[in-house]
Amino acid sequence: MSRLFQKMESKQLALGAYIKGAPHLMPGLAKAGFDFVRPDMMFSSVDWKELDHIIRASALADLTTMVRIPNNPWFGGEDNVQCVVDAARAFSIGADAVQVSVASAKQVEALLHIAKDWHRSGAGEFPSTADELKNHQKKIARQALIVPSIESKTAIAQIKDIACLEGLRVIFIACTDFAEQLGHPFDYEHPEVWAAFDKIAQLARDHNLTLIANTGYVYKTMEGNAKRVKDLYDHGAQVVMIQGVEFLLEVLCTELMGRIRDKMA
Repeated sequence: MSRLFQKMESKQLALGAYIKGAPHLMPGLAKAGFDFVRPDMMFSSVDWKELDHIIRASALADLTTMVRIPNNPWFGGEDNVQCVVDAARAFSIGADAVQVSVASAKQVEALLHIAKDWHRSGAGEFPSTADELKNHQKKIARQALIVPSIESKTAIAQIKDIACLEGLRVIFIACTDFAEQLGHPFDYEHPEVWAAFDKIAQLARDHNLTLIANTGYVYKTMEGNAKRVKDLYDHGAQVVMIQGVEFLLEVLCTELMGRIRDKMA
């Protein structure tokens, strides 16, 4: 059981970051203390071959891989379930979790169904007897995690139906688009945004779901990011994604360069 699943099971805070490639970063991220990485296939150049390298590098570093596959919840339509094809492929090559920006409960239901699929040949798993298949399916039930990302108006409107779906284990509030869809772009701290967040957090508790959220882009100091993580945790998020590695590098380097300039003044 990889690090994210261990933290979820023991009800501890789990932390991750998203990446736009670079499998070589996995050992460093693991050493820094991250529990998972989220390769982003939605808004990056990551392809399936690079994803395969990331998954294998993450496994060696004891990091959980939560891949975001491309799916557009704003323009794709509530009935579009094409995303299950990519979700099945991601699981088949060894992804531990698959995040999908969803538009409807119908999409989530289809994704939960495909997560039960036994095909994992890309991960080196080839059951060849009825008993092996039975044990293999038990493993899949524990580890193949569908992560519906709530960031469209339709998904927000259908959140109660989504939370009730059998087999659902987590909900991800994608805070940037979540706030924008509520009419408060980048205003993560707006009372209406927190109120909507808290309603979903309560739904998660009521249905024994783990709540995941991301920090957002307006927190441009290390202290600001640390406080944001604590605030999200206090509002019910057990798993927090601290934005992208490139963004975190900018935050770190901006602070470092400022300190260097102060020393040289």
